[in-house]
Formats: sequence, C-alpha cells, structure tokens
Amino acid sequence: MPTSRWVSVLGVFALVATILGLVALLDIRHQRAVAQDFLDTGVEMIADQVEVAVWYGRGGDYVDEVEVTFVVATKRVVATLSNSLGDPEGNAEGRHPPAAGTRYAAPLRIVYKPEDPSQVMALVDAEEFAADSATPAGVAGIVTIGGTTTVAIAVGRLAQWRLLSGRVDRAERRRVGRPRGTGDGSTGRHRRADG
Repeated sequence: MPTSRWVSVLGVFALVATILGLVALLDIRHQRAVAQDFLDTGVEMIADQVEVAVWYGRGGDYVDEVEVTFVVATKRVVATLSNSLGDPEGNAEGRHPPAAGTRYAAPLRIVYKPEDPSQVMALVDAEEFAADSATPAGVAGIVTIGGTTTVAIAVGRLAQWRLLSGRVDRAERRRVGRPRGTGDGSTGRHRRADG
C-alpha cells in the first residue's frame, strides 16, 4: 500500500477519534454539571428499597436502570436513578434487588430534587461524577491529538495536491508550447499590425 494511502487512512482514524472524543467530552461535561447540580440543590435521603435491571448486551451484562423507593413528607416515592453506572458488579440478569455490598445495595444514600422528588441520583454517583477530572482531561488529550493529526494531514494533502497540480500545469504548458499566464491561446509572440 502506498504511503499516501496510509496517510489517508490515518487521517480518517484521527478524524473519527476527534469526533467521538468531542461527543464523549460533551457528555462527560453534562454528567458533571448534572451531578454538581444534584449536590448543590438536592436533598440527601436514604432509599430503603432498591431494584436493579441487569440485562445482557453486546459487551456483556450491564445495569440498565436502578429503581429506588424512599419517603418524602410521609409519601412513598418510586423513582429511577439519573446517570447510574452500568457495571452489574456480579448481579444476575433480570430485575431484582442488588446483591449485598454492591454499589446500589440498600440502604442506598441518594440525593433528590426538592421540587421534583422523581429526579434522584445515588450520592456515590453524584460525588464521583462531580469530582472526576481525570476522564475529561484524558478525553481532551485524545481530541487534541486527533484534531492536530487531522489538520496536519489535511494541510499536507493540500500542499501535495497543489504541488502535483503545479507540476501538471507546467508539463502541460511545455507540451502545448504556451508561455505561462497568457490564457488566450496565443503563443505570447506579438504580431506586427499591418499598415
């Protein structure tokens, strides 16, 4: 495979990495903002009943949702956690209470929005997402490297194209015998006007 083809393939991978990195970075920033908002404005509570829905996907088992039950002003609230992690931690597939000692096992410390108790997040998730600075920095590095590589390859390919098209133009002018810059099909020689 010629070098120019490898450079093009590398450019495509760099562009894809940059785009996926930007999407991930935006998602991480959103998760951090949501978590920080829960910590700043939420009310801490204990959920006495928890149920996880663990399903099997392409990459293995994952926690699809976590449902919690807690009491607010003598009223029982059943809600689904926002931004829960997908690691099943050995929980079996299906809908059931999480295994003892796992991340979402009852009693679970949660934070809910006082204006809407159905908006709830596990306290451990809120603290972890809000404090996570390593993941965004790593993803930003991928975006920077991918973006820089993409731009460098694009500039190199443009320069190569301009260089090659200049060679072709010069070769064509030599073949036809036209001097550079006339553009009117003349040979560039001036004819003497009659009388």
